[in-house]
Amino acid sequence: MNLVRLSILFLSVFLSQATGFATESSDAPVYRVDSNLIRLTFSEMLMIGYVDRPSEAKSNTTQRNQNRSARHYILARESSLAGKNAEAERLYRIATSIDPENLAAWEELGDLCFEQGRQREAADAWNAALEQQDDADLLLKCGLLEYELELLKRASEHLMRRRLLLDDDLPVNHETILQNAAMSEALKRLGNRGLVKAVRLEIESLLVQLALRSSSDVGNGKSWMRLVQNLTAIGDIRSARDAARLRLEHGSLEGEYGPWISSNMKTRFILLDALMGGSGEEVIQLIEMLDEKECLRGLPPDWRKDATLTSVLYEAAVDYATVGNQPGANLLFAEVLIHDPDHLLARNNLGYAAMESGMINRPLVEMLEAALVDARASESEALFQILDTVGWLRYMQGHYESDDYAVGAIEFLEEAASSSTGEPDPVILDHLGDALWMANRRDEAVDAWMAALRRLNEPEFKQITMRDMGMLQGMIWQFRVVDSRDLYDREYGAVLASLVEKLSAVEQGAPPEVAERIMFIK
Repeated sequence: MNLVRLSILFLSVFLSQATGFATESSDAPVYRVDSNLIRLTFSEMLMIGYVDRPSEAKSNTTQRNQNRSARHYILARESSLAGKNAEAERLYRIATSIDPENLAAWEELGDLCFEQGRQREAADAWNAALEQQDDADLLLKCGLLEYELELLKRASEHLMRRRLLLDDDLPVNHETILQNAAMSEALKRLGNRGLVKAVRLEIESLLVQLALRSSSDVGNGKSWMRLVQNLTAIGDIRSARDAARLRLEHGSLEGEYGPWISSNMKTRFILLDALMGGSGEEVIQLIEMLDEKECLRGLPPDWRKDATLTSVLYEAAVDYATVGNQPGANLLFAEVLIHDPDHLLARNNLGYAAMESGMINRPLVEMLEAALVDARASESEALFQILDTVGWLRYMQGHYESDDYAVGAIEFLEEAASSSTGEPDPVILDHLGDALWMANRRDEAVDAWMAALRRLNEPEFKQITMRDMGMLQGMIWQFRVVDSRDLYDREYGAVLASLVEKLSAVEQGAPPEVAERIMFIK
C-alpha cells in the first residue's frame, strides 16, 4: 500500500500559513527530550560519518566582493519579481560564487529551484546556506525536503539542529511536531532507535498540550486536519493516528463546529488505526467515548446528523475492510451485532469473512440463512450481496444445484447476478463459474468466467470503479490515505489473476483451480 507522499506544495507554503491553534498555557504534563541525548546522538552520527564535520574556518570574503555579491543578489531579486527566472538564477549563482557566505542568495536560489520542481538542487542550495548559519525556518524547510528526497542523514542533521536551536523555548505548534516526526522517522530508518523513543514521547506530549489549547472553530478544525494529513504524508502513521485521537480526547468539541471536528477526527483515526493493523478495540473505545460525550457523528458528509452507536461501528468496520484490515473489521462487525443482532450487512459480511478464513459451522449457516430471509422480507437493496454470500456458502457445502431439500449454489448465484444494480459484479460471476464447473456444467462455467473477465477488462469498468474509490476518499472520508489503484487491486486483483489462470487451464485441456471447499465444523 502506497501512502500519500509529502506534498511539495505543503513544503513551500506551510511555514506561511496560520496554524489556527490557540497559544494560551495549559496544565498538560510536559515531556521534553533531554538535549544531551540529542547532542550525544548528533556526536555519534558525526563520528561514524553520518553527518559532515563543520568547517573549522569559514572563507573570508573581502568587503568589495561582499558588495559585488549584494548587487548581483538585488538584480537577481528584481529579475525574479519580473518573472525572468533564468536570468534570476544566473545572477543568484554569480552572487554565491563571489561571496559563498551570502545566505540570502543561497536561500532564494533554493526557493527558485524548488518552485521549478528541481528539488535536489533546491536542497543543495539551502544546505549551502545552512553551512554558514542556522536558521529555524530554513532548517525545517530543508530538513523536510531532504527527508522526502531520501537524504536521510542530511535530513536528520538539519532537523536535530533545529530541535537543539529551539530547545530553551520549544514552541508547541504544528511545525515542531512535523520536525520531530520527520526526525524520528529518519533516525529510525538509519537504525538509531535510542533517540527515536524519546522523540515519540515528546510528540505525544506536544499533541496533548496542543489539544488542550484547542477551540472548536473552523480554523482550528482545519489546522488539525492538515496536521494529521501532513504527519501521514511524512510516513509517521502512529503520530497521525495519535493526533486524531488526542484531539478528540482532550480538545473542545463544543459549539456549532464541534460535531464537524468530531466526525473528521474520528474518521481519520479509524482509517489510520486500520492501516497500522489495529485490532479494532481502540476504535470501539473511541466511539463509545464520543457517544458518552454526545458528540458521536457518522462520516464527514453527515456530520450535522445524529448517528447511532451501531451505524458508526458498522461504518468503521467497512472502512477497516476497505483498507485491508479484515481481522479488525470482523471484530467491529461482531460488535455491531452485539448492539443490533438483526443488522443485515453485519451478519452478511461477518459470515462471508468467516468462510474466507476457513470456518463454517452451524451458527454461521443459521445466521446467513436468517439474513437472507430478512433481506427478502424487507426488500433490502443489499439482497444481491446476501444472495452471493449464501450461494457461496452452498458451494462450500458442496450443494451446487437445487433439489428437493434445498436451493443450490447455482440458483442463488444466478439470482444474485440478475438482482445486481446494472451489470453483475465480476466476483459474483466468478463464484457462479466455479459452482457451474463443480456441477459438471463446463461450458456454462466458461461462459460465466469469460463474462467476468470481459467485465474486468472493460476500460469503463475500471475507470468507474477507480472514480468511485477516489470519491470514497475525497468526498466520503475526506482524507486520502491510500492510492485508489491499491484499493482496486485489493478488490479485484486476485479475481482477475484467478480468472486468467482458470481459462488458460481450460484452453490447454487441464482442470482449472476452482475455489477449494471448506470443511464443515459442527
